[in-house]
This record gives sequence, C-alpha cells and structure tokens, in this order.
Amino acid sequence: MKKKRIVLCLAQAAIMLLTTVAAAAAPPQAAVVRWPAVAGINYPAEPETLLATVRKYFDSAETPEVPAHLLAVIASPAPYGLAGKVSAHAFKSLQPGQYERVIIIAPGHGPSFENCSIPAVDVFLTPLGPVAVDAAAIRYILYSPIFHAHQIRYDGEKPNDRIHEYEFSIETLLPFLQERLHEFKLVPILIGDLRDPEGQVREGTIATIADTIRPIVNERTLLVVSSSFTHYGGDYGNAPFTEDIESNIARLDRLAFEQVLARNLRGFRAYLKETKNVIDGKDCIQILLKLLPPQAQARILAYETSAAITNDTARSVSYAAFTFHDPSRAAATPRPDKARPLVLRRPEQIAAPPEKVLPPEMERMSGENTERAAPDKE
Repeated sequence: MKKKRIVLCLAQAAIMLLTTVAAAAAPPQAAVVRWPAVAGINYPAEPETLLATVRKYFDSAETPEVPAHLLAVIASPAPYGLAGKVSAHAFKSLQPGQYERVIIIAPGHGPSFENCSIPAVDVFLTPLGPVAVDAAAIRYILYSPIFHAHQIRYDGEKPNDRIHEYEFSIETLLPFLQERLHEFKLVPILIGDLRDPEGQVREGTIATIADTIRPIVNERTLLVVSSSFTHYGGDYGNAPFTEDIESNIARLDRLAFEQVLARNLRGFRAYLKETKNVIDGKDCIQILLKLLPPQAQARILAYETSAAITNDTARSVSYAAFTFHDPSRAAATPRPDKARPLVLRRPEQIAAPPEKVLPPEMERMSGENTERAAPDKE
C-alpha cells in the first residue's frame, strides 16, 4: 500500500514537472487586443493631435482644489468636439501614478444583453498607447452570475454578439485617463438591460452589482461612470416639449443633478420614473450611488448641451462633469516614479480589423453626427 502511494506521488510530481516544462517551452500567447473603434470619430486618431487636444481641454478647465480623497467621477463619452471640454473637468485633478486601478462603469449602446458584460481582452488600445486590463480584479467579479465575459470578434460571424467591438462609452474616456495617470489597470464594465418585465429597474440587481464591485475598490481605485444626461429629440424617442426647448432641457438636467449631488438614489429613481427622461448611463449612475459611502461629497464642475454648440434644438444631448470626494480621507499620493510614460501609437499601428465603421444605432445613441462633432472642433 505504501509503495502504491509513493508511486502515485511520483507520478503526480512527474506530471506537474512535465506540465511546467511544457508551459515554459511553449511560445507566449499573443495578447488579445480591443482595437480602437472611434479614433478619428469621437477623438483624433493622430497621437500627437490627440495628446495636444486633451491637454488643451485640461488647460482650459477651471476646477477647485479639493484636499480630500477622490472616489469617483462622472463624465460623458460623447465626441470630444462636443463634450471634451466638459469631460476634462472630471479628470483634471488626477496626477501620474495616483491610482493603480480604474473601474469604468458604462452603458452599452450596441447589441442588447442582460446584466453586466466584460470584454475578454488583455489590452485596450488607443493612440496614446495600451491600457492593460486588471485580470485579477476581473476574475474576482466574474464569479458573480450577473457578470459575463464576452469574446471579441472582428470577423463576419455573429454580428449581434459584438457588444464590445464598436462600443464607444469606455474607449472615449481612456485618453483623458492616460494623459493624467499615464499608467493604470482597467476594469471595463458594460451595463446592459437591468429591467423587469414591467420596465422597472431591478433594484436588487443594482445592489448586487454594487456589492460585487465593492471588494475590488481600494485606496488606489478610481470609479468612473460614463454617462451623458438628457437625450432630447425624435432620434431618442424623447420629445416631451416643443417650445422653450433649451430651457426645458436645462430644467430636466437640473432636476437630475439635484438628486446626484444629494447622492439620493431613491430620489434619482423617482425622477426617472416621473420624467421618463432618456439618460444613457442612468443605471450606471444608480450603481455608483449605491457604491458611494455616506460621507461622500458630490460636486458638478461643468455642464453643456450639444444644442448650445450646434444650434440644433431638434436633437440635443447634455454633458456634465461630476466628482465625488471622501472628506474624511486625504487625497491619494501621486507616484510618478511608478507610472510609465505614454507610448504614442501611429494610426497605422492601431488600425482596427475590417468593419471599423460605427454601427448606425451606436452613432445615434452617442448623440452626435460625425460631421458636426469633428474631434478638433472648438
């Protein structure tokens, strides 16, 4: 019996050794890359132009110095020519190496799916270089049945499964983060359909998502919610008024902002139910409000509408920049020595596989006509 046990142990050891040797001898697998989908559409594709554009927005953004720990921000993923100046306010205070992990909670604008989706990739690529995903954090949250990993496909098969390939709501915000932090690990979370058969958000699902994310939030983690606010016009099925359009849009936005500033989750839900306003990241905002500690303080730093820029009141999208601080904690210490400098990539180095054109439904939900929203437009 003892001999059999010894032989079994030796056999197991041999298998482990052979497996280790085989793994060491095997060629390294190529990283799975999520290619840029909206470079040249939502933001400049030329690295130097993109960097200069983002820095110009940061230079023009006037934000207060808050001697407290930054927990989270809300910023719009709309094209830079319309929302870039506003979005820069949300990220301006960040410094290189200040945060090691960034969790972006963003709404899906493409094919429908339920609950939460994470792209099965190793790297997000932008003209400012690669952003590695946080594999350990993603593995943890994928234990929850509400979170699902989806493979990236750029071939002609299963176009209805392309949840992440052409989604702009995470990608558009990355250059802001890259310019400020230089290096960080990304947890990209797309939020899908969280509604019951009556069309009401499943509050228990919101709570479960927040509870799943909370353990991976530490002192070096920044929460980013990707969302615009009022989407007005026939394109969005949201035209509750036809007169005094700009002032009525401002009123709708102001009512939403009041609930966000008060961190009033119940009030925000009541606002959505009463107004039926179209806000693409409304569920992402609810998840954030559930995640924030009671002592969190919210600030709105900038606000604009596309109608004010384009003079087109037939369709308008509202943009706002929010920050959320914890006054009981000091700001995270920058670590510039631990952050690698940016690695700019030429457009030909980041050219996505075929079918790079943004699907019509996603362009429509981003709220901006490509021509009107030229990335370098002032």
